[in-house]
Amino acid sequence: MIFIALKNLFQEKTRLLISIGGVAFSVLLILILQGLYQGFSYRMGEYIRSQPADFWVSDDKARDMFHSISILPLEYKAKIEAVAGVAKVSPFSARQIVVNIRGKREATYLVAYDSETGIGGPNKVVQGKQYPDQGEIIIDRVFANKQKLKIDDSLLIGVDNFKVAGISEGTNLVTFQYSFVTKQDAERTFKTADITNYFLVSMRDVDKNQVAVNIEKQLPGTEVFTKQEFVENNTEFIRETFLPIVLVLLIIGFAVGVAVIGLTIFTSTIEKAKEYGVLKAIGVKNNQLYQMVLGQAFVAGLIGYSLGVILAFAVNQIVTRLVPEFISLFRLVDFILVLGATLIMSLLAAYIPIRRIAVINPAEVFKA
Repeated sequence: MIFIALKNLFQEKTRLLISIGGVAFSVLLILILQGLYQGFSYRMGEYIRSQPADFWVSDDKARDMFHSISILPLEYKAKIEAVAGVAKVSPFSARQIVVNIRGKREATYLVAYDSETGIGGPNKVVQGKQYPDQGEIIIDRVFANKQKLKIDDSLLIGVDNFKVAGISEGTNLVTFQYSFVTKQDAERTFKTADITNYFLVSMRDVDKNQVAVNIEKQLPGTEVFTKQEFVENNTEFIRETFLPIVLVLLIIGFAVGVAVIGLTIFTSTIEKAKEYGVLKAIGVKNNQLYQMVLGQAFVAGLIGYSLGVILAFAVNQIVTRLVPEFISLFRLVDFILVLGATLIMSLLAAYIPIRRIAVINPAEVFKA
């Protein structure tokens, strides 16, 4: 039966190619969209994850770094250090600013690097210096590519020129990118010598929940987030705005795959109705014929899946080079889920052809 199924499937090569192409397109669309969603979600929280802290202490009117502003007095540092269970407290200053590059204004998210504590530095530098000195700046690779900047080039922030000393990766936020300067340069640029945006708190081996409560009691008007909570706050808008769009497009891609496989197998079934009738007449049972149709659908689906995976990697490489802002992240679990979705596509696509076989009357084969 498997031999007959494969023979029927490969007999019409053009139709088979159309079927495989449809599945490959669906798999490509699903993988690219899923990769984009995972890439955006991961990158938005990647820098926060890299910072050595158990808690982020924020102004209670701010929930994330990008859609609200947290302003806290530096004097709060001593008060947090006085809370039992706190091991280390470090100010963290950063905000979105506009830089002038060859007369063109561009936005970047400027972070203050504190050389004494190591807080606020880039998590991965791929070219140049690992950390900036005074009058220097480290910029993201995507930002450098977009603005055609290289090491030793300069850009203007306010009235100060900064020399590009390094280029980092993992600091791309799609709409803008992180940049890094010294704490002293940031204070002068932000004009904030006595305030900061957040405090990063490291804990001893104690009840962390109770420590968080005690900090909020000690400092009214503040809110304490665990690192994971702060990551979720900063990636929330991706889930709320991008995910619904992704889901709609994923459903469309899934429907395309079902329709293409189903149409191919159904057409083949109609054309070979007499052959199925002959098989029924000589004693082949319906469930054996169903297995033939399912086998054709699954083979077409698996070939299309394999081609779609190859295309997804190729398209990702090409688009990443052409559009530096493009962020994607392929995970093994995503490939497994898409494989499962492809098998479900094939199963659904075989439903109508199977119903057609079920109503074939063997007696029709012997009509003149």
